[in-house]
Amino acid sequence: MILLLSLFSPIAELFPNLYMSWWLPSNGNISSYLKYWPFRIITVLTVWVPILITIGLITSLSIQLFISVLVFSAFGARLFLFDRALHKNIEITEENKPSSLPEILYFIAFSTIGWVLFNSVPSSAFLVPLGIGAIFLGANFMGHFRNGPNKNINYDIVGRIIFTLGFLLNLYNLARAGLII
Repeated sequence: MILLLSLFSPIAELFPNLYMSWWLPSNGNISSYLKYWPFRIITVLTVWVPILITIGLITSLSIQLFISVLVFSAFGARLFLFDRALHKNIEITEENKPSSLPEILYFIAFSTIGWVLFNSVPSSAFLVPLGIGAIFLGANFMGHFRNGPNKNINYDIVGRIIFTLGFLLNLYNLARAGLII
């Protein structure tokens, strides 16, 4: 039941002008975007804490802590780097993006979660790589087509839908794995 709180993530990604998403909103309203940083922190905690608690039910404490450190380090690095770039009035483009470190940390975290889930679900384990792959594919589409020279709202929307489906599939996998304990 606690995993229902995690549904806020796909809602925030589907509507980037709620200013909850990580990259610049489609409408380009930077002042409103900067004003919503505290809500972004609340969103991340609301989404990740239930996921990490559920992971703790299906794996060891050391793996749960490893994933938690990765997730919150990625979150903190992204918050710091992106906020610093915005406050310095650095235009964020494909050529002038903040560090890729947060994406690398999230990649390792999601891959580790995928490994844990793959070894924990009672049946249909193929749904785990399908869900993780959809998250990576959707995030790639969103990152590539949201801004810059490749900006394409249609592909960005497709990426958001793919990400959302992958996220929902992974919540389903996590719920299935958590129920076997």
